[in-house]
Amino acid sequence: MEWSLISFGKYKGKSLPQIIFKDADWLFHAYENGYFKDVLAQEAHELYRRARSIRIPQRNGQKMLIEYHIHRDGNSGKGKFGMMQLIPDGSALRRMNVASSIDFYVPRSLSTYDKTGYKNFVSMLKAILFRNPSHRMNRRACEAFFNDEANFDLN
Repeated sequence: MEWSLISFGKYKGKSLPQIIFKDADWLFHAYENGYFKDVLAQEAHELYRRARSIRIPQRNGQKMLIEYHIHRDGNSGKGKFGMMQLIPDGSALRRMNVASSIDFYVPRSLSTYDKTGYKNFVSMLKAILFRNPSHRMNRRACEAFFNDEANFDLN
């Protein structure tokens, strides 16, 4: 897919895949509030669909799952994203918040504004996918990741 560039706001000149790695909270807010029109709306929908179903890499031939750790506020019961980690399939029986794909939306589903949670999420995502939490994600790398069907479990 040839990704369009945003022509407005603080991310003017950036593509949607670049923005999701930089500021996923803003991107999801913009998507949910209809900021994107025409071709950008179609691209945003496709990015949203892919970002919610990132394939988990296997480790040593073992199928892996993702476990999300959520920091809960005891008084309100609300939570914020803490971390995520790979766990071997089959070990999830007594664990909570386990999924078979990585969902970029998890921090936002817990709190509609969690910049720290997303910073941690992206760092951990890069550690899981690229084995390096500091992996550089320039425009080409961001777009290539979201263009590769093998990176997603799309049913």
